[in-house]
Amino acid sequence: MAIDVEQGCVAQNSLRPDVRSVLSYWSDYYNPDGPAPRRGYSTGWIAQRLHAILAERGTVDYWDNAQRPLGMSADVFVGHFWAFADCARANDFDHQVAFYVLSDPVQGAALLRDAAERYGVPFPEWDLPPANFDHEATMELADAVLLVGNQTTLATFDARWRSKITLVNYASGSPWQHSATLKRRREFVYAATTCGLRKGFLDVIETWRSIRAGTTQLHVIGQIDEPYRGRLDASGAPAVKVYGWIPSTSRRYRELLQSCRFAYIPTWVEGQMGTVLEAIAAGCVPITTRACGVDDRVLEYCVVVEPGQPEQHREEIATMLAWADAEFSDRQAVLRETMARVHTWSGFDERVRRVVWNAN
Repeated sequence: MAIDVEQGCVAQNSLRPDVRSVLSYWSDYYNPDGPAPRRGYSTGWIAQRLHAILAERGTVDYWDNAQRPLGMSADVFVGHFWAFADCARANDFDHQVAFYVLSDPVQGAALLRDAAERYGVPFPEWDLPPANFDHEATMELADAVLLVGNQTTLATFDARWRSKITLVNYASGSPWQHSATLKRRREFVYAATTCGLRKGFLDVIETWRSIRAGTTQLHVIGQIDEPYRGRLDASGAPAVKVYGWIPSTSRRYRELLQSCRFAYIPTWVEGQMGTVLEAIAAGCVPITTRACGVDDRVLEYCVVVEPGQPEQHREEIATMLAWADAEFSDRQAVLRETMARVHTWSGFDERVRRVVWNAN
């Protein structure tokens, strides 16, 4: 996909004035000069699209998030929010756009810190902005902000910032093949890179400890570290099967998602959760939270629950298991159609272009 996008941009550059742009993102996930070590993640999909959009009008300098060049100048700067303020202060950019892939990080960190203390689990520092991240300065310095998420994600930001924020959706990384004859079990899949506090894994443990074996099964995909593995084992949840981390680009991952009718992904703090999009693209109907960041028009056809309410989650699981085949098929079809309509890369590109090029 990268080659096609870049080739399409070269022809346009000859018709437009050369604009110098800088993109600060994560080279582990996307590297315009060669293969990135961590491919197949939404971080890389997004970085690739941002780079291609900026390349439509000229040259692009790509900085890894850890880089902090000094004294540089450019017409346009687009930066992942972790490094945005440092780069904006140390350089001269005519138009500065911050890119947020998380709900208000101060509010999100406070919620998770409180939960970590309450439940006696580690606060996930590695999964949130570094301690020196300055959210206030980032929002002040940005001429515009691109935010991945939905109206719930937007509502976490202070009202004074919302006029400069534009919501964007992205799409699943690659097309999923669907088969009308595919036999799906009345079972659930939970998928995350790491099964931890932010991804609602405490809800997984509390909800599924009381679901009997033989009723259904939850297939858990993702790395599980302590104390979560120990807590899951101690819960004795009989209907949970753990696989560990499976690459989302693998056939095994796809087949596992496509073998289930449902997904159970009760995430707590997100921007927009890629595995929820993948589950829907795979044909699952998910139980999830509004915090997952999926477009509200798609959430209308999901089963939406509140975080930290395992009894409510079990009630919804029981309701879904009782769906007739036609009810599942109808919900699956409209969910797929809606997501294919509103979660598109063309829509992402259009919104980003308007913001990056200052609506010109």
